[in-house]
Amino acid sequence: CNAFWRESQHFAHVPTTVMRGVLEDHTTPESLEMITNLLSKQSGSALHDSQVHVYDAVGHPVYIKNRNSCILEACDMGGAIHRTHHWSPLANEVEFVRTKKDVDQATFACAKDRHVFPWVDVNARFGIIHYVEEEHSNKQLP
Repeated sequence: CNAFWRESQHFAHVPTTVMRGVLEDHTTPESLEMITNLLSKQSGSALHDSQVHVYDAVGHPVYIKNRNSCILEACDMGGAIHRTHHWSPLANEVEFVRTKKDVDQATFACAKDRHVFPWVDVNARFGIIHYVEEEHSNKQLP
C-alpha cells in the first residue's frame, strides 16, 4: 500500500477537489443518528457528514505542516458543501441497516455520480489516471 502524500508520490501541478458533506436531520440515516449526535457534541458544531467535519474534509493534510503538505494545499481547489451524509454513495452495502424511515425519506437515494469526479481528480493527481497526449486529444471523432 502506498502512502501517496506522505511519500510525495503525486504531481505538484495537478489540481485536487473534494466533496464535502453536511447532513440534515431529515436526511440522516437512522443507523448514523448516534454517531452524528456524538460528533456534533464533541466538535461543538453540526457541520459534518456524520463522520468527517466540514473543516477537515479538504484535499490536503490539515494537521501536518511540511513542504509536501504545502504543495498539496496549493493544489487544493476546495469543494462545494453538499447536503449529504458520509454513507450517501452506498446502496447495497447498507441494505442491512436501512430502515423504513430511511426508505420513506429517500436517505440513500441521491446522485451517486457526484462522488466520482473528486475521485477521478485524486487519481489523476497521484498518476494513476494518465492524461492523453495533446496530439491525440485534438483528433476529430467520426
